[in-house]
Amino acid sequence: MAQKVESWFICDGRFRVHAINAVGRRVGRIIEIEDLKSGRRVHGSARRLERLAQGLSKLPQQVESSRAIGA
Repeated sequence: MAQKVESWFICDGRFRVHAINAVGRRVGRIIEIEDLKSGRRVHGSARRLERLAQGLSKLPQQVESSRAIGA
């Protein structure tokens, strides 16, 4: 059975997340996170990468809110 690989950007385009979409009975999962500035790629378990992507996606909101408070 074929699966669709897709990618998207998080953290204002600094990181690219590569994932496999859920198809049929299979579960979708993140397979890689790439830092575009350094070219470094992070691999690991799907659960670890999911937590990392969630943490990174929250990062710009925290930085923006701290800038607004400090301004």
